[in-house]
Amino acid sequence: MSKQLQNGLSSKELSLSSPSSERLRAWRLFFESALALLDVLDAELEQAVGISQRWYDVLVHLEDSPDGIPMNELADRILYSKSGFTRVVDRMEEAKLVRRARPDNDRRTILIVLTHNGTELLERARRHHRDGIQRHFSQHLTNADIKALTHALEKISTHARPLRPGRIHS
Repeated sequence: MSKQLQNGLSSKELSLSSPSSERLRAWRLFFESALALLDVLDAELEQAVGISQRWYDVLVHLEDSPDGIPMNELADRILYSKSGFTRVVDRMEEAKLVRRARPDNDRRTILIVLTHNGTELLERARRHHRDGIQRHFSQHLTNADIKALTHALEKISTHARPLRPGRIHS
């Protein structure tokens, strides 16, 4: 151990683990596939409907909350980075997809509310998005693959989701 410390390795560095080559390959394939699919689905959604996946994510979250969601809570729910989120909402409001509202009982809170235009666009976007998921993801997997992948990703999500800084833990 003292030789390792002399070579500049701390005891913390010595205790770091490394996945097996098979596990590293699985990670790399997951990572490459996820990023590639996000890029493809984003480009297709932009071309077909004129919105990014980031906007789509916001619209989906607002869909089940007709009275709106507080801005800070919505920022915590979205899957994409919170960086620049206010500008995203500003642009979506300019496009008349969402509107800001203040509840009567709390003038400090700003609610983001889905508009009629936002609902219509969400429905169009959903059809294209789900078609892309089918073409680029689902059709390449058997039912057994889907079950195994879902089971594995549920384990990872249960661990990883609460670790994301500034995110809800549900």
